[in-house]
Amino acid sequence: MRVFLDGKPAFDLAAVVADRASLRVGDILTEEEQERLVMADTPYRAREKALGFLAVRERTGREIETHLHRSGFESDIVTGVVTWLEELGYVDDRRFAERYAEERLTQGWGERRVKAELLGKGVERGIVEATLDACAGKEGHAGEGLEAVTAMARRRFGSQFALDPEAASRRLAAFMARRGYDWDAIRSVGRALASEAGKGESAIDAGRGLD
Repeated sequence: MRVFLDGKPAFDLAAVVADRASLRVGDILTEEEQERLVMADTPYRAREKALGFLAVRERTGREIETHLHRSGFESDIVTGVVTWLEELGYVDDRRFAERYAEERLTQGWGERRVKAELLGKGVERGIVEATLDACAGKEGHAGEGLEAVTAMARRRFGSQFALDPEAASRRLAAFMARRGYDWDAIRSVGRALASEAGKGESAIDAGRGLD
């Protein structure tokens, strides 16, 4: 509901706030009354802001908090909105972590990278670790992730292993490390690509050219 003062738009109010205040056309509002109305409307504006943010994609509670703080809302309002969203099921960090990890791991991200991303988004460490343990326990899941990153590495660096295996090994190691893979996985993929290129061993196996 838009409130007009002296024929000019002054501020908007949620319908529930206007109803509770029993506003009628022609009412005269003092400055104090205007301030009270705006304050009463603040939680509803924060909810609207949060719902708009959620409409783009699923978010964690921390992401909602950060967005609302940056929009100028006070901490008590922000906390109330996040609690409200959690009660409605619109925000669920455990669900977010499960979906995020499943998607990223099947796209070829390593567990370390996924863990760092989730922690950075404010998901509790216990939830992150339980989620990754559950993903690792699914039959074939780890293999799928390694297959995906191997396919990406093959497209990017496969031909380079035949021309300059040491340079290709450096690029592969950097690429996979950024995606959160440990040295064993990097060595395994490097060995596979070197073999496909007709090289007996990769520079990663030999320990050359990676310093």
